[in-house]
This record gives sequence, structure tokens and C-alpha cells, in this order.
Amino acid sequence: MEISLFTNILLAIVVINLLVWPLTSKWVESHLEIFLLAVGALAVTISGGWSVNFVYETLNAPVNVAFIVLVVSVIFGNYSRYIFRVLFAFFKRVEPQFSFAFLVFVLGLCSSLVSVTVAALVLAEVLKVVALERTTTVKVTVFACYAIGLGAVLTPLAEPLSLIINNTLSGPPHHADFFFLTRHFFWWIVPALAALAVAAGYCVREAGTTMQMHIREDKETYVSMLKRTLHVYMFVAALNLISTGLRPLAQSTIAHLGGKILFLANSVSVIIDNTTLAAIEIVPDIGIKDLLYMVIGFTACGSMLVQGNLPNIVAAEKLGIKSREWAKVAVPTGLWLMGSYFVLLSVIL
Repeated sequence: MEISLFTNILLAIVVINLLVWPLTSKWVESHLEIFLLAVGALAVTISGGWSVNFVYETLNAPVNVAFIVLVVSVIFGNYSRYIFRVLFAFFKRVEPQFSFAFLVFVLGLCSSLVSVTVAALVLAEVLKVVALERTTTVKVTVFACYAIGLGAVLTPLAEPLSLIINNTLSGPPHHADFFFLTRHFFWWIVPALAALAVAAGYCVREAGTTMQMHIREDKETYVSMLKRTLHVYMFVAALNLISTGLRPLAQSTIAHLGGKILFLANSVSVIIDNTTLAAIEIVPDIGIKDLLYMVIGFTACGSMLVQGNLPNIVAAEKLGIKSREWAKVAVPTGLWLMGSYFVLLSVIL
């Protein structure tokens, strides 16, 4: 889709606002989903993307995610006492730093099988009943969400990103099957999961945490569950608006770059959904080297901001983590991941 220079400039201004306001305005930080919906609608208007089908798609896209959030919330709300007694039977036998390192690693690895939404909800539920100080909770959440986002790449089950990659490459020359992503990404992803797990364990140890179980006697109300579900629905709808609205800008600026440049350019995944980037950049005859650069690029930095990845949104909403709290930990973590991956990819490939 050809767009004018003026349209590109307007969309670039939208990008700047998406990056700046959530970190500088307390109102936006407290009403992030409303802000993202408004800016997403503006981006779609600028790029001329409105249609009846698109409105239907935007209203329908968040339904599955919101339904999962509601169902898991109801299950945890009604059966948390029994679930966490089993969980803490294990946790109490292991030092806190090791148990949390194990939790982060397993959630990252299993996110490719149980979906990123479920993995993020399990993480949030665990952290709500464990006595961690606020800063440690934020750090563990950020590290775990990075792990969940990275681990989701390993199979086409976890999220639309991996499904799109698999479907796009299912024909010649790659003939991608269910284990295609696992074969090519496993040894790139697992060491990062281990590093993030170690970082989470180190934070817990430094905080001097002792494992305490706080099974809540008061059940979460259904009104609260529905409110959270609505917020997640609005977030996902907003991401669909933003990704569609900014797609022409991405197509005209980053779609035709080489692997190494795309690795860096894909840092825009902090505001543009990874699935959109994958749909724009990945073509059936892409080389494995460029595929590695592209996919690792937008998964390694996708959790820098709350709105950058679905697990972030789910966990931050559940735990009440604000944008600035998140970015303070997530931006350095994302830069470290990107720098490490870029060096390794450049040396090994």
C-alpha cells in the first residue's frame, strides 16, 4: 500500500506519542487501554484503514484472549486454595531463589504449549500469594514475561506470531512442519530463558525473601474478574488498531531491509504487534539466517513496554504494575537481550 510522505510523517508522530505519553503522564499510565484505543483509532484514520470488515475483526480479535482470562480467573478464584497448596508444597522445600528461577524457566518453556495468556496468568497468580516486596515483584514479572514471549516462538500453538511464521513457511522451500520452529530456534531461545531465570532468582535472593504462603480467604469478586477481562479486551483491541494503523509505515520503512538491519529495526515491536511485523517481513522463500535475525529481533525487545506483548498486558493488569515501573526494569533488560543476541548472531551465523 503506497502512502504519501505526509502520511508517513503523521504516523511517525503517532509512534512518538505512543512511546512518550505512557512514560510521562500519570493519567495515561492509569488509563493506558483508553489511550491506546484512542491513538490506535487515530492511526487507522490517518492510514485510511477503516472498513466494516476491519471493525468486525477488531471487535472479534480480543474475544479468545478475554475468554481465556475470564475462565482462568474464575478457576483460580474458586480453587486457588487447593492449587496453591500443591504448588507451595514444592516451593517450601526449595530455596526461594531456586523456586522462582525454576518458575520463570518452566513458564517460558511451557508457554509454547499452553499459550502465553495462561502462562502470564499463572505467573501473576503465584506472585499475588507470595510475599515479595514490590520492586522484586516487578522484576520477576518482567523477566518472566520476557521468557514467556521468547518461549512462545518454539511452537505454532502459543500465539498468532508463531502460527503465522509456520503457515507462511509451510510450502517450498522450507516445508515447515509443527517442529520447524523448535528445530531452528530451540538452542537460541533456551539459553536466554535460563539467563532470565537466573536473573529472577538473583533478584529474589538479593531481596532476602523467605517463602510465605498467603492463601486469601476472601474470594475475588466476579465483578473484579469481569473488569479485568474488559481491560484485557480493550488492550488487545487497541493493539489491533495500532498494528493496522501503523502497518503502512512499517511496510514503507522496514519491510525490505536485510536481516541485521531488521533485527535493530524490529525494536518497534514495543508498540507494533509482533504478528503484524511477521506478516509484513516474512516471505515463503526467506533464508534461515534472516528468519533468525527477524524473529529474535522482535521477541527480544517486545517486552520493553507494557503494551509491547500480550503476556505483559495480562500480568501487569493482574498485578497492577504501571508503565514506568515496567519500563524501568524492562528497557535495560531488553537492551541487554538485544545486544547479546546481536553479537552471538553476528559471530555464529
